[in-house]
Amino acid sequence: MTQQIKPSKILFISLPIAIIALVMILRKIDTPVTNVLFYIVAFGAMSLVVSSLVKDYRKKKN
Repeated sequence: MTQQIKPSKILFISLPIAIIALVMILRKIDTPVTNVLFYIVAFGAMSLVVSSLVKDYRKKKN
């Protein structure tokens, strides 16, 4: 028998805070590299939110 591993609440709290902090730090530094990194991190955060919403929608649908 396999048990499902549930992520801890600390991960759900600390991950968004870390992403937001990283975006804010990258936005304040004005170099071409950090500008590209800012958009990569921002796009990654938006994709995580969208995938989470789609996952919840599919779970409620079934």
